[in-house]
Amino acid sequence: MYKFRRATDEERNAWRGGTHHIWGLEPAGENDFALFFGKAITIFGQPDEISDDWECMYSYLIIAEDEQGNEILLEVYHGPSGSAIGGMDGDDYKQASEELGQLILSAEPSDYEWEGVYYDIPVNIKYTVKDGKAYTESSFPEDMDPEDFM
Repeated sequence: MYKFRRATDEERNAWRGGTHHIWGLEPAGENDFALFFGKAITIFGQPDEISDDWECMYSYLIIAEDEQGNEILLEVYHGPSGSAIGGMDGDDYKQASEELGQLILSAEPSDYEWEGVYYDIPVNIKYTVKDGKAYTESSFPEDMDPEDFM
């Protein structure tokens, strides 16, 4: 069993980035991504980093501490594949990621609104969570046919 807390400024500054083990939402869609972020906000507050780029929407650095006092650094983030938790390889990282994922999924989502762009297409995206429900909107540039991307 792990306890979770946000990383301190010092721990964040020492972090070099990059994760190997990835725990992601399966299956997931836009509403799931929107709700996951709202649930992360409930547990950890506003993220360490937030962007208008859908592929790097937000990031939290989280410390997982086991019963023996060993600490593991995890990243809760929204990346190119959507909402995820990253850590290094090893059974302890996998277990901590799974526990953190379940903790976040069990939370009630906070209300928020986020607007950004999926720059690869590009498409404007808006996530809104209000009263526990997720709403997503997408808009393509006028000169694009959305059917080309479905």
